[in-house]
Amino acid sequence: MKELEVECMKLRIPVTTRHNEVAPNQFELAPMFEEVNVAVDHNSLLMDVMARIAHRHHFHILFHEKPFAGVNGSGKHNNWSLATDTGENLLSPGKNPKKNLQFLTFFVNAIKAVHEYADLFKSKYRICK
Repeated sequence: MKELEVECMKLRIPVTTRHNEVAPNQFELAPMFEEVNVAVDHNSLLMDVMARIAHRHHFHILFHEKPFAGVNGSGKHNNWSLATDTGENLLSPGKNPKKNLQFLTFFVNAIKAVHEYADLFKSKYRICK
């Protein structure tokens, strides 16, 4: 993990959290919040660095969220939101039917986009050796 942190510093990938998780040999490394286009690039680069370091030490690395039945996984993911320039969360359910219409519109269209363009979201890093 220290080697990974050093490589992240060299590549200017800002990371904060580093600790063991509940599953055996599962570790967490949390990148700091940044603009989404930079965060996604850093996430992809981070997976490359992780795979190289694992290979260097004769380890295998899994980015699948639930690789084994009954054991928590080490899923690699980006959290994202959709908001207006004034900070209104477009994926937050409203308190009345009129406000729910906005939520439902954005929610349904986000799901449709993910369904139609699923191949763009699939990672080539499911299992890295």
